[in-house]
Amino acid sequence: ILPEERFVDYPKLNELIKLKDDLLRNRNHPPMYLKTDLKTFDITTLGKFDVILMDPPWEEYYNRVQGMPIMGSIDKLLPWSFEEIANLPIDQIADVPSFIFLWVGSEGLDMGRALFRKWGYKRCEDIVWVKTNKKSLDPKLEYQLGRNGKGILQRIKEHCLVGLKGDVRRASDSHFIHANIDTDVIVEEEPPLGSTEKPSEIYQMIERFCLGRKRLELFGEDHNIKPGWLTIGNNLSNTNFNLSEYDSWVSGDYGYPNVTDYNGGRYLGTSNEIENLRPKSPRMNYQQSQEDQSMKFGFGGAPVNPTQAVSYTHLTLPTIYSVQISVVAVSLKKKT
Repeated sequence: ILPEERFVDYPKLNELIKLKDDLLRNRNHPPMYLKTDLKTFDITTLGKFDVILMDPPWEEYYNRVQGMPIMGSIDKLLPWSFEEIANLPIDQIADVPSFIFLWVGSEGLDMGRALFRKWGYKRCEDIVWVKTNKKSLDPKLEYQLGRNGKGILQRIKEHCLVGLKGDVRRASDSHFIHANIDTDVIVEEEPPLGSTEKPSEIYQMIERFCLGRKRLELFGEDHNIKPGWLTIGNNLSNTNFNLSEYDSWVSGDYGYPNVTDYNGGRYLGTSNEIENLRPKSPRMNYQQSQEDQSMKFGFGGAPVNPTQAVSYTHLTLPTIYSVQISVVAVSLKKKT
């Protein structure tokens, strides 16, 4: 199912997404990108960001394609060690509050959590990309799908961990987050062998969720260049980065409707129509509010404090995917 078709049976949510996407088209600044080696470039000169998106060159990516006839050069997949990734000063460029979206493949969940601890983030969500491969051209290459002799199951998913630095409240920080709009599952075709490209839907999910306009992507390639983002990486083809111009696009503690284009305003902003349609936090009872008046929540409705997760039910649309996955499981069981 295409992302734009996912919520057609939910007219209010479908209308909400259209309204937010229209606003984003007007408020997203032109793409800005910088070709540089992150091992030597001082990223702290860029200032602080509301959102950081990263897909580091994990060893897992390199192991997938060793000895395989891949598209393009394998050099761009040469892995960084965990220590090299951890030494990036992410904690110095992350504003408070802010979010990080960290792709960790299918094997790097523990390393991702360790990075969050080092950089000062609390994990608040795990987005899962379920890969389909109906367009695969050569079934003889099937064994490359993450097994490589190391596992007993074919790996068809990757994880994007979401971390929160600082604290946010859904009710009082609605200038910064709009939760419960998207699900925490992406279903999309996997890229050609040798590509680490991730679903473009992740950008839409981030932009609809976090209303901060200072968005940075590290380890970017040409396919990662998007409106509304500053993209940095050694595998980019070109550079158009201008720090003063970039800062002018995202300066000022205001958003729509005070500014209607991309020139100025740290925040995306909102409209009356969006506010009337977007999901709101459920009302806490008196006992809950006394126990924790500062309950914080992360992306997709997952409580940042897992010990109190039982008190809330915030995910709005997980049943769409759970039903689909259940149907697939029943179908496979019948066939066997």
